[in-house]
Amino acid sequence: MAQSFFDMLRAIFLGGNAPEESGEESLLHVGWQQREESFYPALFGMAAGSPALLKEDIFKKDFGRRDVHPFWLHHGVITFPPAAQRPTWLYATSGLSNAFDSEIEEWSGLGVEYIMETPAHADWAADKLARLMVFNLLITAGHYQDQSDLTVGSIVRLGVPVNGDESCTLTNIIALKPTTFTQEFQLVTGKVEFLQMLAISDSEADFAENEGHDALAEKLKTAGHGAIIDLERDPVV
Repeated sequence: MAQSFFDMLRAIFLGGNAPEESGEESLLHVGWQQREESFYPALFGMAAGSPALLKEDIFKKDFGRRDVHPFWLHHGVITFPPAAQRPTWLYATSGLSNAFDSEIEEWSGLGVEYIMETPAHADWAADKLARLMVFNLLITAGHYQDQSDLTVGSIVRLGVPVNGDESCTLTNIIALKPTTFTQEFQLVTGKVEFLQMLAISDSEADFAENEGHDALAEKLKTAGHGAIIDLERDPVV
């Protein structure tokens, strides 16, 4: 049987010939496998390869973090091509819900993973999810003292188009509850919540801050956009 992605990472963590797993190591192992080998395939179909892992340069050059925890570099983004149950491309983070302390708590790890849907293959979507992951990891590490963890309704103002194309008016990301996928799942180490990341315009971000994220979600739904990111759409407000 081919070596699983987790087994390869475990070899990295423990160094080559790893000793027998303790009970604590086994919890991390089982939770990781549950997410990547059971829940994700059941929800999203088969992945297009292994996760694209975070790179140290993102932390240092793009976010100004000099010290990088080695565990952060085992977080990644998984790409899921269209499947029978879904015509879109889907990108999902993997790692924020890892219980690296191997403790069973109400929420596993940070208790969250991010997803993003696009109508076609989009490298920019995987890149944005990776950066959102880094941003939230640094928030939890105290790198941004004035920021709270990303949660439902959080808005990240990028200041640039999400896909790097100047003609695109979507320059912000908002975190919403999924509407076509389960909102939570249970690992052996605790619960995990999905946050669906949508690209929105400046006017839509302003509207969500003033009227609430539910009000914006309803306007997007009424306009026929839903959770799939359409880079060519007009703002709904």
